[in-house]
Amino acid sequence: MVPYYGGHGSKQFIRGKPIRWRYKVWVGTTKKGYIEWFEPYQGSTTIISEKYRPLGLGASVVHQFADIIQSQCGNAPFHIFCDNFFTSLPLLAELTSKGLKCSGPLRENRLSDCPLEKSSLFKKKSRGSFDYLLEENQNNIVCKWNDNSVVTIASNLTSPFPTQQVKRFSQKEKKMIHVEQPCLIKQYNENMGDVDRADQNISLYRVGIRGKKWYFCLFSHALDMAEQNAWQLHKHSGGKMDHLRFRRCIAAGLLETYKKETKRGPSKPGKYLHYESRYDRMDHLVNYQEKQTRCAFCHKQAVFRFQKCDVALHPIMCFLSYHTKN
Repeated sequence: MVPYYGGHGSKQFIRGKPIRWRYKVWVGTTKKGYIEWFEPYQGSTTIISEKYRPLGLGASVVHQFADIIQSQCGNAPFHIFCDNFFTSLPLLAELTSKGLKCSGPLRENRLSDCPLEKSSLFKKKSRGSFDYLLEENQNNIVCKWNDNSVVTIASNLTSPFPTQQVKRFSQKEKKMIHVEQPCLIKQYNENMGDVDRADQNISLYRVGIRGKKWYFCLFSHALDMAEQNAWQLHKHSGGKMDHLRFRRCIAAGLLETYKKETKRGPSKPGKYLHYESRYDRMDHLVNYQEKQTRCAFCHKQAVFRFQKCDVALHPIMCFLSYHTKN
């Protein structure tokens, strides 16, 4: 969700949301929240492929994402988890023909002729009760589970078995009780919510500059998504920085690298001068200086000054030690 308060035909208003006036963006992520694909929603002018138009807007968005990941990764066994806005039985049938797996909650008005009991009647059963049906000539399964409310989930792969016991608080007994849960529900809970996780990461440290052009917030949101993805890669490769620290390092490195030249006074340079750009291993070019100055590492006289860090160093003896963290 991209906050926007100006006037534009693609702006959406949804009551009760944290950001009521905003652009809506379709997003596909990995399990960890790494954004693989996104597309801004344009209302009635949204471009939908003709072959997917009969399936509706939600299903067409999933198919566009499926086509992209298959074009990049071939026929890898992907399993797509989507929200109830997107899930439908025709969508599952189409994805099955493409060799893709899909699971998601199903709205009551999309059950068509499914003979499962209606949710209003199913709610009267005991907590933890579930029922399921397998669609004929298809591998689609629809499962209803009675928890705090009735949950309906459809999938073209997963079975409700084996079931497991989960803890729930009982208002009637005033204590924690064990409730039977189908495997289909468990798998969906473990793999869903990563789009919300990516959205939360972006919203915590969003670009605070508000431009007057309608496209500026989309541009700044793209920068935030790229930074969030870079942080995910940093964590995946063993990095220990949190999101705020990682974002500060990027900002400090850019400011140190591309700052304007200013005259330095007689005072001693700070301890953390060029701290971020010092270790990035990029464009540390060496210049010859006629007047010798003290080396920043060994403090002996040196005739070479490095342009990016703006310090004197011995290229052979001190360069590697100065630009490498211990």
